[in-house]
Amino acid sequence: MRMAKRRSSGEGSIYRRDDGLWVAQVYLPSGKKKVKHSKSQKVVRDWLQEQKEAISKGAYIDAKEIALQDFLEQYMASASSSLRPKTVESYTYLIRNHIVPELGSYRLTQLRPDMIQAFYTAKVSAGLSNRTVRYMHAILHKALEQAMKWGLVIRNVTDLVDPPSLSRSPQATWNTEQAKRFLEQVKGSRCYPMYCLAFIGLREGEILGLQVEDFDPIAHTISIRHALEYLIGKGLVLTEPKTESGKRTIKLPDFVYIPLKEHRDGLERKQGFLFTTGNGTPFSPRNLFRDFKEQTRTAGLPDIRFHDLRHQAVSFMINVLKIPPSVAQSIVGHASPLLTLGVYTHTSTEIQMDAAERMGELFP
Repeated sequence: MRMAKRRSSGEGSIYRRDDGLWVAQVYLPSGKKKVKHSKSQKVVRDWLQEQKEAISKGAYIDAKEIALQDFLEQYMASASSSLRPKTVESYTYLIRNHIVPELGSYRLTQLRPDMIQAFYTAKVSAGLSNRTVRYMHAILHKALEQAMKWGLVIRNVTDLVDPPSLSRSPQATWNTEQAKRFLEQVKGSRCYPMYCLAFIGLREGEILGLQVEDFDPIAHTISIRHALEYLIGKGLVLTEPKTESGKRTIKLPDFVYIPLKEHRDGLERKQGFLFTTGNGTPFSPRNLFRDFKEQTRTAGLPDIRFHDLRHQAVSFMINVLKIPPSVAQSIVGHASPLLTLGVYTHTSTEIQMDAAERMGELFP
């Protein structure tokens, strides 16, 4: 008697049944067969490809036995290569310190919407901000979306959960006179060129990641190609900008170009970081933030974050200088003009007074 041939792990096929449904089947490492049905051939074809890739990478797991903690570990191992180092760090921290202690022991198939909702409520009650809890919701949603693609669950329970609302408060900024006072205060200091760059919308990581060759004194431009970030356990790491639109070349106004050129001309080296400490090491975000706080206090100005200077820049561009949002977007490196408009603009007292005066001239 001829023995039936045992199918090898990862082997699969697609066929169409008499009732018109498309069927994909694949053999798991355990020897069991897994099947997917759909009216769409593309759906089952994509599903089969994902299953085969997971099996070939050793990433396939059984939802009937796997706990959320183990799945998240597998998910992070597969997703880390497509995430920024800082994102991996924040994901890992929230998973290890918040999600796993509360939900990690439950199997994927045990997760329910009311369970996730109670988790969010408890975290807010414990003092975490709505923004942080919403970030955890985003992590869980992305992870369970991948679990669906791998065929481990039939639905994403986080789709049925309401994360805490996020009330957007106006960004803290200075008015025009306060901004001028700050620049007068820091003029001539070692951080002066960095502050000037912040006032045209550069992120702190982009400023600190600048290389000498990124500055073109002939064209009066600066090119953003890197960002300097601090990662726990790794120290200062040079990475790429957050998005493709973050890679950009900016035409510099004179108030930025002049101190930047003076700084660059004073350097003995012609390569490496544009801004360094006295020992020649990269200038860390912590040192920049500390100097900013001291300079702000000395100038007697309202306490704001260094990152708020970026908000200040966009607000000035759009609300005061009337620069089109699409142009402001290209300068600050946003992915969309809608982000530029929706996140970084606000209505200040100065702008309201200007509007009132203009309307007064229109209707005397």
